[in-house]
Parts: sequence; structure tokens; C-alpha cells
Amino acid sequence: MKLAFLITAHTDPTHLKRMIDSLPQDSVFLVHIDAKADITSFTSIISNPHVYFIKDRTNVMWGSIGVVEAQMKLINKALELHCKVPIDYFVMLSGQDYPLWSNERILSFLSQNKGKEFIVTMCMENQGEAAQLYREHRPFNYKYWRYGSLGSKFRVALRKIIYAIGIRKSIHFKANGRSYVIYKGSMNWIISPELATLALDYWENNPEYVHYFHDGFAPDETFIQTLTAHSEYASKAILMKGKFMGLESITPLHYMDYTNGTKIFTEKDFDTLIQSDKMFCRKVVTGKSDKLMDMIDQFRKS
Repeated sequence: MKLAFLITAHTDPTHLKRMIDSLPQDSVFLVHIDAKADITSFTSIISNPHVYFIKDRTNVMWGSIGVVEAQMKLINKALELHCKVPIDYFVMLSGQDYPLWSNERILSFLSQNKGKEFIVTMCMENQGEAAQLYREHRPFNYKYWRYGSLGSKFRVALRKIIYAIGIRKSIHFKANGRSYVIYKGSMNWIISPELATLALDYWENNPEYVHYFHDGFAPDETFIQTLTAHSEYASKAILMKGKFMGLESITPLHYMDYTNGTKIFTEKDFDTLIQSDKMFCRKVVTGKSDKLMDMIDQFRKS
């Protein structure tokens, strides 16, 4: 079982190194560092020959198409490596994740479930207020205007004005003659190179499809997920039915706590994390989560 870990990071190079060192070492690691960050702070401490830093970096704005752009750069590099040495799965992570399962369990689970796509798809049709964010046009969402700046305030005001006057973004759209409805899922997924190839092909060769997501909310949670739901891979993916019950309900691989933003876990959360039986957790931070990660490391060894 050969894995490629696709990692987006913007801070905490010390933790990124620790996370990479904790994962199966015969894997390959593709890392995209946000263009706003100093990449030398990462490359100076990570010398693993299996780690590949993306050179053409994106200035990522949270919740924008820039997140998908960074993912596609990672997929592109991973597929290049796949042509040389076959890879079974691409694993999408952030630089503030940490594994809860042992490497042996991760590899065994994926080997036993080979052929499945570990990406959530949940139809946002008839989801009431939960779908409201996807009915908002978000012009200039892709531009990096610092929160609180004049540009950021203009962007938010424009979004509210457009919505107030009754202009809605449809959750149904057409691209290249095909009809789609928005599906939502976690930005963390484990997919086959074949599904990744399809996603990259749409990114590069289906501008109508890509254009729809440019002013949409959090396309990293909808771009690949919608494509998967309308493809031959739908039957292999994780289809969530019923009402959307929050982000926790569509993150089967990661344990996260959104009570007050995304919680930074400490050693006090150890039992909760282990009992969750999730493969990974987020978020952990150097200097605040060190003791927790030491405890997790001991658990993973046992």
C-alpha cells in the first residue's frame, strides 16, 4: 500500500516536520506552503528525500477557489510521481493535523478497502438554511484582501447587498452541457489516483465547471465532492443522506471540535480523541499540543 500525503500548510514548520515523521516513511509527501508564508522556515528543517515542496505556490484565501488551486497543484505533482512509482491513494491533510491510528492500522484499513473512495458527498438540495451560504454570490472572494482591510469590507458589503436585493446563486448549474447540483463534504479525503486524475482534468479543461465555484462558498468542500457525486466514482464514495447536521457529521476521517472556532487540542482531550476512533485529528499546535502528541505517539506504538 503506497500512499501520497498531500499537505497544505501556512504555519508551524516544527509541527509539519513532526507530522510527516509520524506517517509511513515509504510514502511520498507533497507540501504546498501558502505563498504568504516564508517557505525557507519549512525547507530549512525538513530534509526528508520523500518530501516535495510545490514551487509554484498560491496565495490562499480561506474559503476561496485558491484552496482548490493549491489542492490541484498537489494532485498534479502526485500524479507525476504516480507515473514513476504507482501510488494507491492520495491523502489530503492540513499542516495542523496529526494521526490517531497507528501506521499499520492506516495501511491495513486502506488495503482491505481498496477500491473505495473516502470522500463525503452530501446533496445540498432541500437543505433549507444549511444551504444558504451556497446561495450567496461572493465576488472577489479569490482576492487576498486582509480581513478588516478596506478591500475585505468592500467584498463583504457587496455580498450582502447582492443577497439583500434578491439575487441568489443557484445550487444547480450547467457546464459543458451537463447538469449538476451542489454536493458538500469534508476537504479532507482519501481518493484514488483515478479520481484525482478526473478532478485535475476538470480543473484544467472544463472552465465552465471551474467558473461556477469562483464566487461560491468554500469550494474546497464542494468542487471535488460535486464532481465525484456526478461521476462513475459516486458508488464508491461516502454518500451522506438526510439533513446536514454540521461539519462534524461530514468529517469521517478527522476529529475536529468547532464549538468555538476550530479548537486547539491539548492533553486534556486525549481520551476524547482516542475514543472518537477517527484516523486523524485537527488542530494541534507546537507549544500547546506537545504533551498530547507525546501521549498519542505512545498510544500509536501500543
